[in-house]
Amino acid sequence: MNELLLDIQNVTYKPGNFTVLDNVSFNIKPGENKIIFGPEGSGSSGLFDILVKAGVNFTGNVLYKGEAVKDFDYISRINYKKEVGYVHGDYGLISNMSVEQNIALPLEYHSSLTMNEIKKLVDRAIYDVNLDHCKKLRPFDLTRSEILKTAYARAIILDPDLLYIENAFEDHCPLNIKTLMDSIKERAERHDKSTVIISYYPQNYIDLSDAFIMFFNGRIVFQGNRDEF
Repeated sequence: MNELLLDIQNVTYKPGNFTVLDNVSFNIKPGENKIIFGPEGSGSSGLFDILVKAGVNFTGNVLYKGEAVKDFDYISRINYKKEVGYVHGDYGLISNMSVEQNIALPLEYHSSLTMNEIKKLVDRAIYDVNLDHCKKLRPFDLTRSEILKTAYARAIILDPDLLYIENAFEDHCPLNIKTLMDSIKERAERHDKSTVIISYYPQNYIDLSDAFIMFFNGRIVFQGNRDEF
């Protein structure tokens, strides 16, 4: 087994001739959690295109479990996306589907489980993030925190090896998303799963990770542990 889950090597990303990432390098080991931060426009949001979309043009290399993402064929890219869960700032829920249908969607597309097995997993995820009271509702009937928790449950329903969270918790009431944060902390303690959190408020996650990276003008200007941060 390769000792690195993700290895980003000298990546430069210039969509529309504008430099978003400039010679960026860092890696993530299995079980490692990293907090990535920086001011708006610092370039950290460009990681979404590189790591989650995984189909954009860039120079440098991104290795996932030792294999170059650039070299993935169609099937390999689908399998990769099954192992990378994400919660993005816009959440991306399907508006004509209920909470439980949104959460079940990855299992229906990317697993061979029966409908009964899917229902059990979805019901458990809904219980874990305290969404039982609204599981039949569609997104426009939900509060902001309920939308966030639905997106999170959908992101982890396949138990991905890497969870990518970008500016998803900004301006949320801590009490409203406490069950979600508890779930993230439990996941962060697992030695076989990794989490990357992009945030403008890295101090909010000081107990979640001991690895921090700061971006500025598309470049990494700081990498260090909790004490150094």
